[in-house]
Amino acid sequence: MQKTVVFDMDGVLLDSEALDHICWYEIADENGLKEIDDVFFKTIGRTEDACIRLLRDKYGEDFDGAWFRQATLDRFDEKAERDGMPVKPYAAECLKGLKNAGFKLALASSTNIDRVRRQLTETHLIEYFDEVIGGGMFKKSKPDPEVFLLACSKLGAVPAETYVIEDSYNGIRAAHAGGMLPIMVPDLVQPDDEIRPLCHKVMKDLKEVLEYLRK
Repeated sequence: MQKTVVFDMDGVLLDSEALDHICWYEIADENGLKEIDDVFFKTIGRTEDACIRLLRDKYGEDFDGAWFRQATLDRFDEKAERDGMPVKPYAAECLKGLKNAGFKLALASSTNIDRVRRQLTETHLIEYFDEVIGGGMFKKSKPDPEVFLLACSKLGAVPAETYVIEDSYNGIRAAHAGGMLPIMVPDLVQPDDEIRPLCHKVMKDLKEVLEYLRK
């Protein structure tokens, strides 16, 4: 059995979802948009196109969702450049430990692939991955399992024997739909009655993930 783990990025390795949430709130407030959380929490784990679709569903077909999303990304980059890209506790320790234990590792994110590579490079995490997959490399957004199945294909891994580390509902749904082993490490949302049964495990942090997978 090949030891394989696929990681999501935002909210799992990078503490970026909390920062993104702040940016969404600021841009919405500056432009008089109400109830932005109705959209934001639905977008976690989804591609940029899916985010734009959800914004238009909320604010109307004429709403410039592409502009809004770009504005939040620009605000995010300003804050990250000023304060540094926030990394989740034990992220490097977990990746290094799994790599040293002989695991094949892939990164599978809905975020645009150029941003994924840049952010992983800035945080010195990219060196641990055998494959890096991001938005623009697949067609269907989570909760469709396409991104995770693509990761398995590139690693030559069997989905049923592959662990997926996720924080979002859509990510857990996608991993479960792909017949994989989802481990949820909650970030902004805790597992509910729908999500908990879809998880192979729910763990508090990446240190616990490392300890479990190295057994």
